[in-house]
Amino acid sequence: MQSLTRFLRSAALAAGLVTALGGCQSMADTRTPVVKEYGERVQRTMLPVQRVVTDFDKPLRCMDEMLETYGASASLLVEDLNDKTGKVSVGTTQMFISAMSQMTRRSHAIRTMAFGDDVKNLSSYMLQSNSLAAFQAELIPTYTVRGSITQFDDNLAKRTADAGLTLGIASKNFLGVGASRSTSINMLALDLTMVRASDFSIVPGVNSRNSAAILQEGDGLDGEAAFSKLGVNYMTSFSKSDGKTVAVRNLVELSAIELIGKLTKVPYWKCLGVDGNQPDVVAEIEDWQDGMGGAEKLAFYIRHLTAIGLLPDDGKPTDPTAFKTALRRYFDVLGVPYSGEFSLALMKAHFAADQQQVMAKLEAAAKPTLRATLQAVPVDPAKSTAVRFRLTASLDSYAYCFLQDEAGVIARIHPNRWQGQSRLAAGRALELPAGRFQITTAPTVQYLQCFVTTRNIDSALGGALPGGDLAPLPAIKDLAALRALLTRLAPDAVAPAIQFKGVGAALAANPYGG
Repeated sequence: MQSLTRFLRSAALAAGLVTALGGCQSMADTRTPVVKEYGERVQRTMLPVQRVVTDFDKPLRCMDEMLETYGASASLLVEDLNDKTGKVSVGTTQMFISAMSQMTRRSHAIRTMAFGDDVKNLSSYMLQSNSLAAFQAELIPTYTVRGSITQFDDNLAKRTADAGLTLGIASKNFLGVGASRSTSINMLALDLTMVRASDFSIVPGVNSRNSAAILQEGDGLDGEAAFSKLGVNYMTSFSKSDGKTVAVRNLVELSAIELIGKLTKVPYWKCLGVDGNQPDVVAEIEDWQDGMGGAEKLAFYIRHLTAIGLLPDDGKPTDPTAFKTALRRYFDVLGVPYSGEFSLALMKAHFAADQQQVMAKLEAAAKPTLRATLQAVPVDPAKSTAVRFRLTASLDSYAYCFLQDEAGVIARIHPNRWQGQSRLAAGRALELPAGRFQITTAPTVQYLQCFVTTRNIDSALGGALPGGDLAPLPAIKDLAALRALLTRLAPDAVAPAIQFKGVGAALAANPYGG
């Protein structure tokens, strides 16, 4: 009976202790001091501009489009990107190769070779098959990527709280409970450098030095990583199943974007959502301007002017006169006063411009403009009161003409039952009226209004203006309503018009333009 009483008392005590242990989280707060230090570390090297990302898939796709738009190209070999710290056992090299594959899926701008210790089977097979195509001189890469995980400082700040209780009877344990919680900060750094394959010299300025501050809570249960680049924070959360691999992969992808952006000199910061006016971006553009010699700048702009269609992509040497003409047009579309020099102002405008809009402007400027002319044909008023007109267009197009008579009634006179084709060949005159009818003068003003467009709107016009030719259009009360209707059906239409009155079809000023 006494043993049972002691057992019940011990069980009650255990229950109370379990409840107390449940409150350890509030009694021993490990998060607040560590998170405070984590925030301080983050803000030391980052601006308070923050973006939450799960991965860098969108920036990688953006880089793919940008490499294509800017006409960039390069070839490189990826060396083994090992972990020099021995604390991060992840496939950094494979992550980088995967990022390069995503970055070039459409542009094919960067030829990436993954030759390393893990291709022994492939190289042995090639040797045995007497195929050495991969080792031809023209296929030797221009650059090689070197680097590693250079830093992993764990437990820079750590707080741990734990408690436990074991109860027993007669030296035999029968109940044990415990609770623990920990919060820590780790720092991870990845350094990558571009090296010339010809002489193993580094390419000045083409490197990436990125680090991540990793906050972990519990026994690796969850955490987040903060990356810094060009004044922007990129925050990534990960769970126990992810471990720190997500943070490492994002660090590798961010570094790949920066490294290739610097190598090809494209505005990679746009893909990272960074304002081009950031001091780091401005400094980088100035470094590129000062670091490139005249020949390199010439090749730089030839490459881009070819990519946007201002120079022919025929593999032939660029004609100096053609280049100057193309460069002047590029100055104009960027809104930069032409100086004939590769100035800093040009380079800043080059990177600030939306190149898709630049190409759209160039395409619009190169596209022929539709123009139409409507003229009266001179007649002898002593012989006839009938008048005739001549309509011409600069492009192959479609013509629709309407007459508002002296009573204000509007009717379609072309196309008509005798001339059913609305097609108007470029440079060929259309004589109006075309058919077995005449337009005669009257004491009051009449108007001949034509619409010329590059699109065929026969069906749409027939639906919008039911009724035949040479008949009043009850749905149209005046020429303003007619012009509004035709503008909706054919926004590109030009509308030459003539007003005439009295004998001899005396011409007055055209109030509608043409």
